[in-house]
Amino acid sequence: MRKVLIPLLALSLISPAAHSAPSYEPAPIYEPAPAPAPAPVVTATPTPTPEPTTVAAPAPVVTATPTPTPTAVITVATVQSEITRVSAIIGTGDYRGARAELLKVDRAFPNDANINNLLGYTSRKLGQYAPSASYYKKALAINPRHLGALEYQGELFVTLKKFKEARKNLKKLGQICGLDCTEYKDLKLAIGKKR
Repeated sequence: MRKVLIPLLALSLISPAAHSAPSYEPAPIYEPAPAPAPAPVVTATPTPTPEPTTVAAPAPVVTATPTPTPTAVITVATVQSEITRVSAIIGTGDYRGARAELLKVDRAFPNDANINNLLGYTSRKLGQYAPSASYYKKALAINPRHLGALEYQGELFVTLKKFKEARKNLKKLGQICGLDCTEYKDLKLAIGKKR
């Protein structure tokens, strides 16, 4: 026994706690480790679909070019507009200017009884009786019932002292427009003065 005690004793010297009553320390209670903080929840936020934008087309480049200033107004001439224009010249007593304009109008509108009548009138006023007679004759060939040409030709006959021819024109006027029309009255007055 001695052999047993010595080692036991030796042991007791080495570790006093080994001989003491066993102590029972409760085993540590393992508490669960605190849960880690939840990871941030990353939710995919949908990127908003951009509204379609209207892109304006680039404005056209406008370069300023000077607009030419018209130097004359262009109008379409008619026989009536030309007669009206030349009649205004006749009204001023410029028979030479009116006749020159009428010759141009006659080239633009040939064979018009009204133009030939006015050519006869301006020629007569300028003392050009032969051309005047041919213009009246042409006017009456185009329109035998032309009141102005019958009157003015009758007045030319009076100037040339051809009263018989003047009275023939007066008679035609009376038949066409009556005794009350201006052309009849004017020619009757012209014949009456020169008789």
